[in-house]
Amino acid sequence: MYKAILYKEWLKIRWAVLGYIIVLLGFLTYIGLEVRYWFGMNDPISIWLMVIQKKILYYSAIKFLPVFAGIVLAVVQFVPEVVKKRYRLTFHLPISETRSLLFMTGICTGILLLFSVIYILGLTIIGGSFFPREITSSSLLTVAPWLLAGLVGYLGTAAIVIESSWIYRLAYALMFTPFIMKLFAESGYNEFQFSFGSYLLVSLFYTIIVLFPGYRLRKGSK
Repeated sequence: MYKAILYKEWLKIRWAVLGYIIVLLGFLTYIGLEVRYWFGMNDPISIWLMVIQKKILYYSAIKFLPVFAGIVLAVVQFVPEVVKKRYRLTFHLPISETRSLLFMTGICTGILLLFSVIYILGLTIIGGSFFPREITSSSLLTVAPWLLAGLVGYLGTAAIVIESSWIYRLAYALMFTPFIMKLFAESGYNEFQFSFGSYLLVSLFYTIIVLFPGYRLRKGSK
């Protein structure tokens, strides 16, 4: 049964997954070429002042890509289910709707984690090729909230799409949006270094919220 659900979900999201990987690799290539251009046109001291003192993030071009990926995945995964009312078919499966929904969201969560690995690996290669180890490691700590925002954005969008009531949809939007915006509220390096663990724990709460609209739909709530 789980294999059938996995295959069904993959058919819906495969082009979005492929498209995002291409976009992400394109942006990483652009960042690498841009940093290389910096070093070709400027002396190392000028670049050091720009990166360290002015706190210019050389990888800011991919800041919003994770949350964009999360939103798109949730839309392509659940909009067809809701519009064509196919989601109700899961109520007749030999597994509970809770397990079914957790498995469905777990698939895209795993894909987002894979995206995060590519994201981090690309930044590590670029940073390690041009900058000291300290700058490279700080870049990974800086982008961690952005990657978390992608996961929370996926869960929030999934909850909004599955929910049948516009009042509850608004409530979910008000619940998820401020938290996601806070994850982007940085102006330099490592600003979430000591608080990221707290944000990670709070994000676990959002994994539970996404079950609520599925439960309401199962009970026929309006």
